[in-house]
Amino acid sequence: MIQARFPVATILCAALAAAPAARGQTIHFTSVPDGYTTGSIALPRPFGGALGRNPADETSIYASIGVFGDMNLARIGLKSHSVRIVAAGPFGALAGIAALSANQIVLIDNASAPGGPPDDTILLATDANGDGDFNDGGEIVELIAPILTGASWTGAQARVAPPGNPSKIPSGSVLIQTADGSGGAEILVLANPLTAPAFRPPGSAYFTGFDYNGGFDFDSRGRLIMGTLEGTGFTGQVFALVNTNADEDIDPGESNRVAAGENGMADLVVDAEDDVFFAGADSSFVASVRTFDVPDDPLTQTADPVNFATTDAGFLSAILLSPRTRPFEPRSGPNSAALIVSGWTAGFEPARNLLILRPEGGPAAASHWRRYE
Repeated sequence: MIQARFPVATILCAALAAAPAARGQTIHFTSVPDGYTTGSIALPRPFGGALGRNPADETSIYASIGVFGDMNLARIGLKSHSVRIVAAGPFGALAGIAALSANQIVLIDNASAPGGPPDDTILLATDANGDGDFNDGGEIVELIAPILTGASWTGAQARVAPPGNPSKIPSGSVLIQTADGSGGAEILVLANPLTAPAFRPPGSAYFTGFDYNGGFDFDSRGRLIMGTLEGTGFTGQVFALVNTNADEDIDPGESNRVAAGENGMADLVVDAEDDVFFAGADSSFVASVRTFDVPDDPLTQTADPVNFATTDAGFLSAILLSPRTRPFEPRSGPNSAALIVSGWTAGFEPARNLLILRPEGGPAAASHWRRYE
């Protein structure tokens, strides 16, 4: 049962809400490139569809776990494989996780749960007493009311703008991609989230005009690479957003469709070498991590994505690189980034594990790192 008001991950959660959570249902890589090694982390509850970096500890990440209408926020150790529920909620549909620091996280919740926040909320979780969780009274509050709600408002992925004011977005701002449908989805910029939270530009979007979320990330030059799903067929597209005049939004002529016609698009990341990785499917509708290099001039050039790794999943809903500033080239050694993905099994049951792909040890491959300009 597809409901247009929910982002991709939440659409599938809603479809599965009436079914019991799968026990022992896991997904696996079926092919990976040379120079990489695979791993898996078991989850105590089904994967909820969202991943987030932990800026205070590169050996751990955040994930939503549970089922639609009853989700929790978990902190997961990438080396220890430990899983700790740090915000019990309950949340209805945790679709976005943007950690600002060790003890403050912005959360996007798209559905109400008994005893939890109301529908469509942008929340701030604060570990006020320093006990490592957000479960004490008053530690989770609404940060700011959504804007551009129209008939509905559905927040999806959330990320923190990194150092260097990429695309002239103030570092530390929270970016939110919505999934409102019918050309009404947006990239929103929430500036000063901890001191004077306000949308930038006031009451408006950084970019709009697409249907549903497909994830987004910054490349090394601060340009925003954004995935979308378009139309009733949910065709995946990738756009480059380049703020050439350094104002507060993307104007006509500052966006370009870099890749088109993909079989789905759920989430997207860019590594330190400006390789784009996204959760999608190949021409045979095999759930895959697909990749392409950011073009030198993304406002005029296009790219042809190819498979990077394939899985036996029915759908991959989330992808994350942690830490994103480390290399992800083949055989780049133990101090490289890890790629984390998860989603749903071939039977469309929520997976009970995260998949990890790491570069093998050995001499690092030639990289072409670029710093924010």
